[in-house]
Amino acid sequence: MKTQISLAAAAITLLLSACGGSGIPSQPKGEISENRTAAFKSMMPEFTRMGKMVKGEEPYDVEKFKQAAASFAESSKKPFTLFESDPQGNGRALPAVWSDGAKFEAEKTKFAAAVEKLNAAAQTGKLDEIKAAYGETGASCKSCHDSFRAPE
Repeated sequence: MKTQISLAAAAITLLLSACGGSGIPSQPKGEISENRTAAFKSMMPEFTRMGKMVKGEEPYDVEKFKQAAASFAESSKKPFTLFESDPQGNGRALPAVWSDGAKFEAEKTKFAAAVEKLNAAAQTGKLDEIKAAYGETGASCKSCHDSFRAPE
């Protein structure tokens, strides 16, 4: 009996996994949305590079970190210039981006402040300050995604 239940559970899990998780956005994407996505993705190499140093996966190199933080601070501005509704489809951007503009603006402001704090901490070279600021930046990303981005 336990074997049958285990097999049934495995079959259901396999069937359900085939139904979702394809990575296809909940809406089609138009050019504006594609550009916005590309701008967000262009920020990730620096954030990932910093994350590896913060987590100890790579040796902490003060100069490389400073450079990555400064580059991230600059590249993090571009995506927010592309938040106009795309008549061809907004991809994973939820309608709340436009219907709850005040909350979205607050998230943008919080993110910009976190990025500024991360860049400032990076320029000091103090790893403890950097780790805290990196965590705040990541938390800001998550907070906005939780409210304004559809799951995959």
